[in-house]
Amino acid sequence: MPRRASVLLALSVPMVLLLGTAPVRAELECLQSVVDKGEVRSGLPLAQRFLFCNRGPGPVEITDVRPSCGCLAPKLDKRVLQAGETGELLLEVNTLTQPAGLHSWRITLRYQCGEAEQELSLYIRARLVTEITVEPPSLAIYTDTAIRHKITLIDRRTEPLIVRAVPTSSPYVRTHLGELRRDDAGHWHRTIQVEVLADCPEGTHTETLRICTSDPLYSELKVPFTIVKHARHRVSATPASVVLSQPANQPLPARIVLLSAAEEGEVHIDHVESDHPAIDCRWAPGPGHQATLKIRVDRQQIPGDRLRAAVHVHLSQPAAETITIPVSCLLH
Repeated sequence: MPRRASVLLALSVPMVLLLGTAPVRAELECLQSVVDKGEVRSGLPLAQRFLFCNRGPGPVEITDVRPSCGCLAPKLDKRVLQAGETGELLLEVNTLTQPAGLHSWRITLRYQCGEAEQELSLYIRARLVTEITVEPPSLAIYTDTAIRHKITLIDRRTEPLIVRAVPTSSPYVRTHLGELRRDDAGHWHRTIQVEVLADCPEGTHTETLRICTSDPLYSELKVPFTIVKHARHRVSATPASVVLSQPANQPLPARIVLLSAAEEGEVHIDHVESDHPAIDCRWAPGPGHQATLKIRVDRQQIPGDRLRAAVHVHLSQPAAETITIPVSCLLH
C-alpha cells in the first residue's frame, strides 16, 4: 500500500470510532437541574418545582420516576411530552426524617424517545439545622385490633413551642397529648399517643398526623403514618413490635418475642422472613404451648442512623397464617 494511502487510512479509523461513540443528545432538558436551598430548619416544608422541556423532534414518554430516598414525594404533571412541550415536577422533602447537616436529594426521570431510553436527574441541596425533631419521624402500624403507638416531639430550644392540636387525616385514629417535660440535657419532650380504633377497616391506609403549634416558624409539623389492618389472628405476638434505641458505639441488644394462641393449642412456626438483611431471626418451641422468637439486628448493616423494617412469621399451627412484627432502630 502506498505511504499516502496508509496515512489516510490510519487517520480515518479514529474518526470512525469517534463518530460511532458520539453521545446521544438528551431530549429532556432542565434549565436548573440543581437547586441549592441553603439553610433549612428540620420539620419545615421543603419543596421545589422543576420545569423541563422536550427539545427533541418527536414525543417523549416518562416511564419511571425514581427518588433517591423514601423522604421524597415527587408529583409529575404529565407523562408524555410532545416536541417543544414543557412539563413540571414538584418535589417535596420530608425533612423530619433527615439528620442535621448537608444533604443532596435526587430524583431521576427515566424516559423513552423512539427506541432510545435516557435519564434526567434533578437535585435539591440544603443544610439542615435541627431544633425540632419527632421520633419516630414516620410510623408503620401493623395490627388486627385496636392498638396504641407513641411518638415524641423534642424541642432543643430554651422556650418550647406550645402544641394546640394533633389531628389526623383518619376518622379511625385518635390522638392523646402527653405532659411537657424536660430531660437532663435541657431538651423539652412531649409524647403523643396514636390510637388506632378497633373499627378501622382491613387494608392499607396511608395517613398524616398534623402537630399544630403556636410557634409562627413551626406552625405545623406533618408526620406520615401507615396503618396495615389485618383480619383477626388466632395467634398474638408479645411485644407486638420491636423498638431498639442505642448509642452509636454500642451493639444492639437482642429482643425476645412470645407467640401465643388465643385458644388452647400449640403454636408452630414454619419459617420466618425479614424485610432487611440486618435482621436475623431464630425461633424455638415453648415455653408450654407458646413459641419463642429471638430477633437480632446487626448495626453494621444499617444504612444511616435509622432502620424501619418488619419480620414476617409464617405459622402452620394452630392455623396457617402470617404474623407481622414491625422492627425499628434509632442509633444516637
